Amino acid sequence: MDMHPDILQEFHEIYSEFSSGKAVVRTLSTLKQLREDSVYWVEGTIIGVERNKEFCYLACGICGKKVDQAADRKWCWRCQAFTFTNIFRYTVEITVADELDTAKMTLWNRATQKLLGEPAEDVISRYGDTARVMPDDIAEKILEKEGLFEVVICTQRSYDDVFDVSRLTIDEEIKDVYIMRNYPPAYESSSEDNSSQSTMDYAEEQDRVV
Repeated sequence: MDMHPDILQEFHEIYSEFSSGKAVVRTLSTLKQLREDSVYWVEGTIIGVERNKEFCYLACGICGKKVDQAADRKWCWRCQAFTFTNIFRYTVEITVADELDTAKMTLWNRATQKLLGEPAEDVISRYGDTARVMPDDIAEKILEKEGLFEVVICTQRSYDDVFDVSRLTIDEEIKDVYIMRNYPPAYESSSEDNSSQSTMDYAEEQDRVV
């Protein structure tokens, strides 16, 4: 499946940030303790999806913000006008876990579309306009996904607030770059172990000679 141009551009941007070391990764526990406005990445797995909230909303076709509907007319507060072209956009609340902690996060339209591989319009056309509660097969596509999540830290949030995900990646190429920069490759660890063992063997041999 070909990437949408915007998603392809984002892939290259994220890849560049991780390969250059610009991307900063923190644990969920650390993120919860931060009190300055900032943006960090976190490595984790999606272990939960909120099923009791609407997973998409009707948005203005011009600015993308949610519209208010009165009878057969739809009003966009950002554009300050009635809209005649509208689209459905995703908003999904998830629970992410790393090795030590969990946190709730909100996935917006682009991030959710990357996970599902299809726009919200297609899901709504398949299940109908009233199917705002997430269908089982959609939730299953999101659960257990492992990736890197870029989250926005705001000083106004409380400890239990939900983090906003500005970007995410589940691309293996980017995860490989992250692992190579942050974790010693297995062969290096193995090489060090062999080197240590050789040193011990040499020392024991010298003891026997003496």
